[in-house]
Amino acid sequence: MNRLLPAVLLATMLLLPGCLHEGDGHDTQKFNGLDYNPPITAPDFTLTNQHNTTTTLSEHSGKVVVVAFTYTHCPDVCLAVEANLYSVMTELGPDYGSDVEIISISIDPMRDTPEHLLNWTTERGYTWPHVTSEDHMVMMGLWNDWGIAVDNDHINSDHSDHGDNNTSQNATSEEEHHEEGEHENEGQDGEAAEIYEVGHSTVTFIIDDDGMKRVAWVGSDWSVHGFLEDVYTLMGEDEQTSHGH
Repeated sequence: MNRLLPAVLLATMLLLPGCLHEGDGHDTQKFNGLDYNPPITAPDFTLTNQHNTTTTLSEHSGKVVVVAFTYTHCPDVCLAVEANLYSVMTELGPDYGSDVEIISISIDPMRDTPEHLLNWTTERGYTWPHVTSEDHMVMMGLWNDWGIAVDNDHINSDHSDHGDNNTSQNATSEEEHHEEGEHENEGQDGEAAEIYEVGHSTVTFIIDDDGMKRVAWVGSDWSVHGFLEDVYTLMGEDEQTSHGH
């Protein structure tokens, strides 16, 4: 069963409330990514990170926050986004943590458990929060609030498969599972992980220190240099505001 959303659907479901456009010469604030005009409030969230502690967006009020939607079993695009974020974190140097935060939100909570996220991020040196929730309805609501289109088949199928309290699957259901190509494989954590891909729109947001969506970078083929320029632009704007300019 193909779990990838058609490309056309992904293209039409960049559900970003407000008006997104590329900056032109008449903008008072020009970004390399797509800017929100006017800016809109970024929805808050309370999720669990790889250290099994709580991460919220609001706790980083007063900082520029980069928010990405990825998943660890992604074969390509998300890995590129995560690598870009690592470059951003590295290039920020001491500014990371003091003035800028990065948060990666999973679109695959079935497999991206805190334990798995800890192993995965540790192997790669990704120290910023990677967050998830065991409450899949919370995750689906969050994706919707942020305008992220996600193929929820992996979640819907789990809910239907586990609708009763049976502690084991019978042989017939296991055979059907394998016939559909959704068999389990040993993951990097020694866990049994289902093999499937999650179709989703790929957007990385830059939030200003007032918690407003300001910039969106779509896809994975984006310039780290250009992205950093947008981050520094917002940092400079915040500094001017704090000094009363």
